Amino acid sequence: MADAMFGLTPAERDLGAAGGFTTSLREDGQSKTPVTYLDFTVDANPLFSSLAELTPGPFDFVGVIQDAWPIETVAAIQRLLGEASGDLPDGRVSLYVCPECGDLGCGAVTARLLLDAEAVTWQAIGCQTDYDESASALGEDGVFPDISFNRDSYEQVLRQERARVARAIDTFEYPYQHDRRLRRERRARAIRRLFPHR
Repeated sequence: MADAMFGLTPAERDLGAAGGFTTSLREDGQSKTPVTYLDFTVDANPLFSSLAELTPGPFDFVGVIQDAWPIETVAAIQRLLGEASGDLPDGRVSLYVCPECGDLGCGAVTARLLLDAEAVTWQAIGCQTDYDESASALGEDGVFPDISFNRDSYEQVLRQERARVARAIDTFEYPYQHDRRLRRERRARAIRRLFPHR
């Protein structure tokens, strides 16, 4: 695909998809965590759908751009812009990751990033873990065409999204951080009650 228009569109994890990673720790009893994210679009068509159609088995991933993981999202965007090195051992960048934890050890959809003056190309899109030397092909025939985006529009979309997400980082707390902060505050109040003159 030559000089496709790059974009982002809201998407949700398909909770009905067979296979994939699940958790039994959820209080609401669901076996899969609902996840919303921004999917990549190629000429206004969601990329995830095109990739899932190629794969006969379970294809349970979510995009790396999510409000729930703002710190990781900013890092992912920097990698996609070529401003940071890839997050896989062979220098590839992750596009989609495990919906439960985002850990590359669970598997990810990755691509080799090629930047030139007018285009950004995602080459050799495939599945990989952070302990694999290389990516395995997607689908039975193992062929997914490289995608070449117009560099100006690609960078404009990603930089706008990075700026939006970066504003949320200063006040962001992961759930475990929030719980730790509340425990510290409760302990401090209890100590002040026990030792009011300190």
